Amino acid sequence: MTAKSSQLLRIFTVSVMMTAAPAAHGQVITSNGGFEAGFTSWTHVDQLGSLGTFFLQTGTTSPVNGTTVPLPPGGTTAAMTDATGPGTHVLYQDFVVPSVPFGSAQLQFSVFIGNRATAFFTPSPALLDFSTPTLNQQARVDILTGAADPFSVSAADVLFNAFQTMPGNPLVSGYNTITADVTSVLSANLGNTLRLRFAEVDNVFTFQLGVDNVSITVTPVPEPSSVVLCALGFLGGVAQLRAKRRLAGNS
Repeated sequence: MTAKSSQLLRIFTVSVMMTAAPAAHGQVITSNGGFEAGFTSWTHVDQLGSLGTFFLQTGTTSPVNGTTVPLPPGGTTAAMTDATGPGTHVLYQDFVVPSVPFGSAQLQFSVFIGNRATAFFTPSPALLDFSTPTLNQQARVDILTGAADPFSVSAADVLFNAFQTMPGNPLVSGYNTITADVTSVLSANLGNTLRLRFAEVDNVFTFQLGVDNVSITVTPVPEPSSVVLCALGFLGGVAQLRAKRRLAGNS
C-alpha cells in the first residue's frame, strides 16, 4: 500500500467512526410530566386533617391564596400545593422500569419552592406528619418502592432521594431544573414498578410546592453501527493483504 493510499484509508476510517454510529435515543418511562393533561397518570393524596392539596397551577398566582408565583416553565400548567392552613400533601406516579438492561437513566423535574415561613424545619427522625408538635416545614422528592405508603420515609421504602429542602436554604426559589442520575437504582429494579413522589408538609405557615417538566428517561446500551463494523472488516482485510505482501517479499 502506498503512503497516499494509507493516508486516505486513515481519513476514511476516522470519518466513519465519527459520523456513522447513530445516537442512542432515550425512552421516557413516565407520563404527563408537564401536567397539560391535568393529573392524568398522577395520584395526589393528603394526610387526614390536612387543609389544601395539589392543584393545577396556571398564571402567576397560587391556586388558593393568590400569592405571586412564577409561570409554569413548560406549557401552561404545573402542579402546585396551596392551602389556608397546615397539611401534608403528596403527588406520585407509579412507573415500570424496563425489564432489559439499559445504559443510563436520568430523572429530571422543575421545582418551585415558596416557603412563607421564616425557615425550613426537617424533624429527626424524618417524618411527613404535619399534626405532631414538632415543627415540620419541608419539601422532598423521592423514588420509592412500588408498594410503599405514599407518606413513608422509611429507609426500606425510600430507594433514592432526589431533592429535599434543608434549614438555611432560600425560602423562595424556582422554578429550578433538577437532574439526577438514577441509573443504579433503576438497574437494581429491572421489570419492577417503582413510585416517584413529590411531598410537601407545612405546620408553621403557608407553603407552595410547584412541580413541572417531570421525566424519567432511560437510554439503551449503544449498539455498534453496521457501517463501523464494515470499516473494521475493511481494515482487517487491508492488514491481511499487507501481511501477505511482506511474506511474498521475504520468500
